[in-house]
Amino acid sequence: MSILFYKKPDYRPKAEGPLNLQKCQKYVHKTKEYRGEIPPDLSFERIISNKALPPCSLQDFIDYLAYITNDAENLQFYLWLVDYHQRFRNAPPEETALSPKWNFDDPQSSPRNSGNSGFSAVGGSDKTLSVLGVKDFDAIEEEDISNASLIEDRLGGDQPSPYTAALGTLKFSEIPLAESKPPEGNCRRSNSAQPFRQEINRIITHYIAPGAPRELNLSHKDRATVLYALRRTTHPSAFHPIKKVLDLTLRNQSHPNFVRWSICNGNKPWTIFLRTFAVCNIFIGFAIAVVLTLSHASRWYRVLAALLWWFGITNLIAAYQGLCVLLLRRHTREVRPWEIDEQGRRYGATDEESALRHSKVLYEETKSRWPVKMELFGPPNTWDNQTWMDRYGMQSLFKKTFGKEVPTQEQGLHFMQNRIVRQAEAWALIITIPLTIFFTALPKGNLY
Repeated sequence: MSILFYKKPDYRPKAEGPLNLQKCQKYVHKTKEYRGEIPPDLSFERIISNKALPPCSLQDFIDYLAYITNDAENLQFYLWLVDYHQRFRNAPPEETALSPKWNFDDPQSSPRNSGNSGFSAVGGSDKTLSVLGVKDFDAIEEEDISNASLIEDRLGGDQPSPYTAALGTLKFSEIPLAESKPPEGNCRRSNSAQPFRQEINRIITHYIAPGAPRELNLSHKDRATVLYALRRTTHPSAFHPIKKVLDLTLRNQSHPNFVRWSICNGNKPWTIFLRTFAVCNIFIGFAIAVVLTLSHASRWYRVLAALLWWFGITNLIAAYQGLCVLLLRRHTREVRPWEIDEQGRRYGATDEESALRHSKVLYEETKSRWPVKMELFGPPNTWDNQTWMDRYGMQSLFKKTFGKEVPTQEQGLHFMQNRIVRQAEAWALIITIPLTIFFTALPKGNLY
């Protein structure tokens, strides 16, 4: 019976206004309630670690956030924070000592004029993280969103040694991050001497400061608290309020919505065509049944209408879920409009991705090899002026409906799609059998 009532992940709408932990709690509760909807192959850890295959890869996740939900800055900042935590971990101790760990529980660590008493004033953070199986970040500094052992443990890895996994092309070190101690003497003599100070200033102007090109949707309280902390230290602990909010949002809102969107293997014109085709099959089946019922033909010929009913209802239910049965059987999907550049090649080509996977990548070096949405520093994540919009708008309805197809490689996605198709076939059979019995039982009309 479970196949009849299988549901793909529910849509999680965006919370109104700035993000905070209280709003993220709603996402957490919903994820806990429907945890079994997403298979392990499509878990957040696998996607964010760039281990999932297209169309559920990390590049596809960023495409979804950039072009569908328009909040790619959350993942861009999240990836940078993972990388920054590792680079700070590997920095010389004499440099990291200039940036002591920031304690948000200390009343003296809060902005004086913001009325903020620190991050600890937001209740329920530890309980929220425990729901996801994440330990208290404030109590154990070594546990972080970038903790590779956490990712490996959730994936059931054979070698869950700490800090040995890779987030896409970013290599993790094996050196744990110890708490930095202030140096003797006057440690406030120059913040410019702190490690990564220039990079932190650029991050502030691009993501955190009000009016930034890629401004994160933070509450005034969290924004003021983080800005106050970053004025005094470059330690990764200064980002804890942002880290927790983004981790909960990406894990419990963006990720389920992305998986739900990835199930659809056709674009909107194709889905409309498929639904129309399915409805036509159903009506043709009824027409055949009525014509045969009113004729002198044997009533058993009316069973032929059952084939059209079953086929049409199956495709109609699958199309309602955004799924094309034909494309699924061929293990393909239609190409997204933004995946074709002016030369007809998709951004993030396979050969370039392969080269990036085996090299230690710096974000500044990716500008010429990835689209704008993969750059750490750049203009806002808008695509109004991109060339693909004009090209796609000039295409005929026929080309939009019957566009190019690319293979789907992720087996976890195939598993979810197959369950939806089997569910559609089962419901179509349940509906078709009574209709067939009803028309077969009717007496002949003998009109012709």
